[in-house]
Amino acid sequence: MKARTFLFLQGPASPFLKRLAETVENKGASVRKISLCLGDVVFWWPKASDFFRGHANDWPVYLNCYIRDHNITDIVMLGDGRAPHAAAAELGIRAGLRVHILEHGYLRPDWLTIEPDGMSGHSRFPTSPEDIRELAAGRPAVSSEKLYPSSFLTYALYDLAFHIPNVALGWLVHPHYRTHGPVHPVVEYSGWIWKALTRRKRRQEAETAIEACLSAQNKAPAVPFYFFPLQLPGDYQIRHHAPGGDLFRLADAAIRSFAEHAPAGSRLLFKIHPIDNGLSRWPSRIGLSAKDRGIADRVFVADGGDTDMLIAKSTGVVTVNSTVGLTALAAGKPVIALGSAIYDVPGLTFQESLAAFWQNPTAPDPELFDAFTQALAWTTQVRGGFIGQQAINAGVENVAARLLETEERLPLTFRKPRDTPHYRYESELFG
Repeated sequence: MKARTFLFLQGPASPFLKRLAETVENKGASVRKISLCLGDVVFWWPKASDFFRGHANDWPVYLNCYIRDHNITDIVMLGDGRAPHAAAAELGIRAGLRVHILEHGYLRPDWLTIEPDGMSGHSRFPTSPEDIRELAAGRPAVSSEKLYPSSFLTYALYDLAFHIPNVALGWLVHPHYRTHGPVHPVVEYSGWIWKALTRRKRRQEAETAIEACLSAQNKAPAVPFYFFPLQLPGDYQIRHHAPGGDLFRLADAAIRSFAEHAPAGSRLLFKIHPIDNGLSRWPSRIGLSAKDRGIADRVFVADGGDTDMLIAKSTGVVTVNSTVGLTALAAGKPVIALGSAIYDVPGLTFQESLAAFWQNPTAPDPELFDAFTQALAWTTQVRGGFIGQQAINAGVENVAARLLETEERLPLTFRKPRDTPHYRYESELFG
């Protein structure tokens, strides 16, 4: 065990990463940390770390020398989408290191992801039903029980604790650091303040939109209703693992396809992500797109609402690669994934065109879905969370145990190349 040295890069804005490092050290391994910004230091203090202060172009050379000089065997990071993490994953894989990706769980609630190589299009998890069934053989059923309390206020305070030092003093310590988010934190927080001030109005508008959308289902015969849960436009799952890397273009393309191919009178509802900052102007964007196609009375937007209820009432669910797709599959609903999704497996998601999905969506194979969740939990998921004492306690112990395993649960034969991905629906959407 002492021969393994873990290099920790950026983690979640919470005490999770430091607690994980301490647990790994207590079990006999060595840990080192590179801080890319002052926010990293906040959640690592008082543990010592090494600072990278160079330009982005200097990072690969710096990291390569660091790995050599400190005999690094493993790299641990939150996601593989941030530019320093993407470079670290590629470098680590080429060097024969074990690369461990942390993230919120594919399974919800109260699961964490601990995955080799990368996520989504970079995931080592197989897409073959046969391989999935083989991995699932003899594994226990997966629980969807919620185990730990959560607090959005705690999440928000931790986020502030990460960003405020970067905004106030980061230019002194890490002058070349650029936030991984798509907008400046001050802009992000201004959106949140506006959302808080308009909360009641948005809730009422969401209820009105959902009621209007579902009203046709109470008639005989009921008309089809399709549900499109939006993700965050700046999410790396969109920017790096979706055709075009642009959620606005994807939503517009879905509306165009719906107008051209969906059954007459059918409805389409977009639900804004719960932690969208409100700066995307989804209602006006989607409303204008639907109006241009002559279907403004059939396309709706809700900034709120019960996702489980909307899935249950839907004819089918359209997503890019959201974990809501897994929730819909668990409910037995037809799902089409427009981007790279770990659950985009023949027999689970719809594999034909989006145009065909509107006309004849097909439900997932429940036996294959059970095997999928069993295999996924066995290979990439552990119980725990990044926020809240109970969730962190469980997550730290479970992730540390996985990190220290000597045998990998997903074989190298399942590794995918980290090159330019091919998206099944790109030509149909953007032709």
